[in-house]
Amino acid sequence: MMRNIKVLVLSFLQFSGIILAIILEDLSDEKMGVARYLVFKKQEFAAGYFSPAYMNVFTFILAGGAIVCFALLLMVWKSRKRMVSLLFALFANIIAFIVFQINLELAAYHFYLIGMFIVVVFQYGWCIWAYKKLKKQKGI
Repeated sequence: MMRNIKVLVLSFLQFSGIILAIILEDLSDEKMGVARYLVFKKQEFAAGYFSPAYMNVFTFILAGGAIVCFALLLMVWKSRKRMVSLLFALFANIIAFIVFQINLELAAYHFYLIGMFIVVVFQYGWCIWAYKKLKKQKGI
């Protein structure tokens, strides 16, 4: 019971960033203040955290994370344990990689990227925790 509550809370935390980006995107069409804020943040983010050099680094991190998750998935495939979190991490990496490569013309695009990073970081942590737990059970 407690494990299900933890999974539910962590899942909500993961997707809260993406949900907030969807809400901002929706409000940008209706509220002028939100649209101005998003234009300001888009300029600020493009000059700072999401400059082309950083975007290349983020892309390599996502590609490397997808490869690591796939390798862990192959290692755990026979035991059939912890596969759901690894599959979810792999799909989150692939989706984030695609979103990074396709530069969408959204008002809240950078907030979508931040939300995807939140999901991917949570999944990395979850996979590391699951892998350590699996190693402890096997006695490696």
